[in-house]
Formats: sequence, C-alpha cells, structure tokens
Amino acid sequence: MRHPFAKKHRVKQALEIPEALRDQTYINYQQTVLTSLQDVENALVAFAEEQKHDKSLGDAVAADHKAVDLSLRLFQEGQTNFLSVLTAQRALYTDDSAFTQTPENLGTDLIALYKALGGGWDVTPP
Repeated sequence: MRHPFAKKHRVKQALEIPEALRDQTYINYQQTVLTSLQDVENALVAFAEEQKHDKSLGDAVAADHKAVDLSLRLFQEGQTNFLSVLTAQRALYTDDSAFTQTPENLGTDLIALYKALGGGWDVTPP
C-alpha cells in the first residue's frame, strides 16, 4: 500500500516544476537585459572617448602645423638648427597619422553602438 501523502507529494512536485522553470526563465531574461545594457553603456563610452580623442588630435595637428611654420621661420632666420624643424615635422606626421585614423575608429564605435542598441540592418541584398 502506498503512503497516503505520496500522491499529495507528487502533485506538489508537479506544481513546483513549472514554477522553477518560470523562475529560471525570468533570471535568464534579467541577465540578458543587464548584459544588453552593459553593451550599450560600453559602446556609448567608447564612442564618446573616441570623439574626445578626435578633438584632441585635431587640436594637436593644428598646433603642430604652427610649430612647423615657426621652426621653419626660425631656421630661415638662423635662430635655430634644422633639427628643431625635423622634430616639429615628426610630431606633425605622428599626430596627423593618428588623426586620419579617427574617422574609421568613430565609424567602428558608432556601428558597435548601433548594434548594441539592437539596430536592424538588412543583410540580404535588395
């Protein structure tokens, strides 16, 4: 003979399984939302930082142009040696090279932000 509480216990277990599955699904959903929010925040920060970097490199390139012009003028007037001209030109070349890379970096960061926000572009050809 079965114990009188066995059927009641089986019924209780049968009711607890869907509740546990619901709880697990909810926890997975919460984790997905938190991960998505973190992705968006990371993309926003990266894009903002790259914008700041672009601005500072633009300012540096402008300052480097002035430094090259000034060092050339001083060299032509005999007030400095050619090494200062070369140093100024090297700084301009370095900053200008980095500055030309920032549009690509900004584009990459913007795409990452768009993707993190769930941007839906059609990947099939029209």
